[in-house]
This record gives sequence, C-alpha cells and structure tokens, in this order.
Amino acid sequence: MTTDAFDGGPIAPHPPARWPWRLARWLERRLEAERDQLPLWLPIALLAGIAAWFVLPNRAGWLAFMLAGAALGLPGFAFAGRTRTGHALAIFALVSAAGCGLVWLRSVEVAAPWIERAQPITFSGSIERVEAIGAEGDQRLIVRPEGAGLPVRLRVNVPAEKVPAGLAPGARVRLRAYMLPPVPMAVPGAYNFARAAWFQRIGGSGRALDIAVTAPPVEGGWRAWLAGARQRLTAHIRERLGGGGAGGVAAALAAGEQGAIPEADAEAMRRSGMAHLLSVSGLHLTAVVGGVVLLTLRLLALSRRSRCAFA
Repeated sequence: MTTDAFDGGPIAPHPPARWPWRLARWLERRLEAERDQLPLWLPIALLAGIAAWFVLPNRAGWLAFMLAGAALGLPGFAFAGRTRTGHALAIFALVSAAGCGLVWLRSVEVAAPWIERAQPITFSGSIERVEAIGAEGDQRLIVRPEGAGLPVRLRVNVPAEKVPAGLAPGARVRLRAYMLPPVPMAVPGAYNFARAAWFQRIGGSGRALDIAVTAPPVEGGWRAWLAGARQRLTAHIRERLGGGGAGGVAAALAAGEQGAIPEADAEAMRRSGMAHLLSVSGLHLTAVVGGVVLLTLRLLALSRRSRCAFA
C-alpha cells in the first residue's frame, strides 16, 4: 500500500480494466438473442472472402488471407468453449477464407490462352452471340475460334458495311481481324474489362477486316436458342421504336443489349445516375421473383393440404 504525497494517506490500487469483459458479455447476450438470425451472416462472410480476393494484389495476399481466416477460426472452436461469440467469429473467419479460396479456384478453372500483343490474325469459328452496336448497324460478335493456341472466345466488332447475310448465333464464319489483348481499366476504380473477360474466357477483342459466313446456323442447344431469341427480340423492339435512343434503351431494359444505345443517350444516363437501370436491374429481378412466386403458388394449389393451410 502506497501513501499520498500530500497527506500521507493510503492510495487505493487502480481497479482492473473491466470494459473488455463487459463488452464480451454484452456481445454474448446480443448474439444469443439473435441466434436464429446468425445463419444469415454466412453469405456476407462468403462475399467478404470473395471481395478480399479482388482487393488483394497477388497470390501471396490471397494465401495470407486464407491462413489468417484458418488461424482465427480453428482455435476459435478449440478455445471458445460454449460461448456463441467464439463460435460465430470462428465460423465467419472460416467461411471468409473459403470464399477467397472458391473465387481463386474459379479463376484457375477459367484460365485460358489470350492474345499477347496487337496483331492481325485469320481464323475460323462458330458464333456464340451477336449484338448490335449503335444505330449505324455495326455488329459485335462473340466467336469461339478453332485452332491451336487461340483463346476460347474472341470478341470482334464488325462494321456495318462488312456485315454479311446470315450472321446469327450458331453460324460458322471465317474472319481476318486485328486483335488486341483485353483492355484493363483506364483509371483506378473504372470498369475492368480485362478482369471480366478473364472470367468469361474472352482472350482478346478487335475489329474485323474481312468476314464470310461459311455455314448457316445449326442447332446448338439451349444457349444458342436463347442467344437467337435475344437477338430477335432486340431487332423487333428497335424496328418498332426506331433505331434511335428510344429503341436502344427499350432493348437494353428488355433484353440487356446495351450496344444499340447512342453514345449521347448513354452519357446522359450516366450523368443522371440512371445507368444502372440498363444492366441487370430491379426490373429484371422483379420479373424473376414474380415468376418464381407465381409458379410456387400454382404448384401449391395442386396440394389439398396447402389449400387447407391457406384457407
């Protein structure tokens, strides 16, 4: 016991820091009260690991993140006892590490050759997708080329004056095009086409110099049918509404084809903060959810037990 320098009285020892224990008990009570909602954090943990893979620069960072998640998660199960806080944090850390590992594995699975430098190349292949670009009649093709050392897919823009008859999904073409590697983002935070192309296995983009259709479209499964249906829907909307901004915006909202929107209208949408409506937006999600709910209700109506439950 020490004495005070002024009056010689005893000085009581400082009380131990109790706020960490109070915080831990408060957190334990909160998690116990919300125990039924804790599984909803699993998708967030998975997305956190996926986001970490995109943010971290290289495989050393990805490996460090996964090891940190394992280092936090596994001892959490061993030493947390019966506390819900320890188990929740351990599961969150392990699922985050798993999310980083899953997207890393996916990036390895889709790895494919790509164009290393700008060069003219000649190749044959089949068309997977045809998109309209602007109001001038230009076309954008997603082609699956044939030949050793070529990427799995190439994106080729065809000027309107060189578009041949019969250009449709499933058709076979012979192309001579000036190809470039996938373009990275122009400024930090901008759209990174190179990263998107990597996951779509698009190994290059360029402009057609010569193109010829060598075989008409053949039956290519549901993917080719869906691509053709989107192309026909886009053409029908633009024919009805005209080839200007109205037809381009309507085609983007209905079929997701944004290439037909004039640049002036696209810039106006970006400046007004409404450009997100042109991609996968609330309109599409509402249509999907509405269709699922309608189908579910129709199926439940077939059951006598469900009819009694809703009655």
